[in-house]
Amino acid sequence: MFNYGNIQLKVCGITDIRSLEIIQRYSVSRVGFVSDSLYGPNTLSVDEIIKLKNKSYELKLNPILLIGNLEITEIIKVINKIGIKEVCLANQYTYEEIQQLINSTDIKMSISVSYNNHDCDFFQKIKNMISSFYYDLNIYHEDKIEKKELSECITQINELRQFSKPLYLGGGINIENIKEAVRTLSPFGIDISSGLKKSNTLDEEKLKKILDSLGFDEIV
Repeated sequence: MFNYGNIQLKVCGITDIRSLEIIQRYSVSRVGFVSDSLYGPNTLSVDEIIKLKNKSYELKLNPILLIGNLEITEIIKVINKIGIKEVCLANQYTYEEIQQLINSTDIKMSISVSYNNHDCDFFQKIKNMISSFYYDLNIYHEDKIEKKELSECITQINELRQFSKPLYLGGGINIENIKEAVRTLSPFGIDISSGLKKSNTLDEEKLKKILDSLGFDEIV
């Protein structure tokens, strides 16, 4: 199986069934779908996510929905309609709204954090309500993507460790910088999206190179 310091990999920004079928041939089980309520690339409508979610469960993959920029009542409706088991929520909601979400759905939830919305006091309040943190080196605006260097974010990322929750790192991770990210921060998991894409679909050769570069072995 794939093993590099017990680091988990998640392939995010999946937009097609072929990509899921490629991933299924490897022991990378976590896949992410991005709601079109969010800014950035690779977003999908509810109906598109339902189709890919169903295929993911058929392939015994673990799909995660990334969502935000909606009223919490709309978030709840979307989650219930999609019928997904795990959600990564943008860090833009209050404690009470997160509690409302948990009480209204049957989901496992993580929080997506970036440089501009890092708030340790708030994370202390919600730490027992979530399963993990996802730190995104990218900041998504309506008309652009603001990219942060790993060196700029190390302090914030290390502060998240105090909460003793699994920490995933993503945002511009690719074959050139993944080893540095792992060596520098030893995150629980790595999230890769654009670094594995070719013409908006998963490139199997890039996936192999990423895994090979970390000393992973392929399961045939």
